[in-house]
Amino acid sequence: MMLRIVTLVGLLGLAGCGATIGDACTTAKDCGSGLCLNRDFTPGGYCALGCVLGGAACPAGSVCVDDAVGRDSPGCLRSCRSSLDCREGYICRTERSSPTPVCVGPEGI
Repeated sequence: MMLRIVTLVGLLGLAGCGATIGDACTTAKDCGSGLCLNRDFTPGGYCALGCVLGGAACPAGSVCVDDAVGRDSPGCLRSCRSSLDCREGYICRTERSSPTPVCVGPEGI
């Protein structure tokens, strides 16, 4: 009985979770209300949000980076302290004068 309760609680917890910035994606639908970036610096896709440099803050755990969504289009990318904070295949580095390092593919933006 205890195993069933734990399993049910775990499943309910996952059902309430949505995509977060930096998650893998194939299409925008995978990212809820965000964008799915499929560029050279985002192997396996990357959930992001558009932002305005110096404007409203990105969600917790992310930072606005110039040209992340496209040319002259900044985007919120997952912030990090080391590559261990990034998903597999990504590294932690400062990009496009970002105020803190972010998770990007090995080639960077």
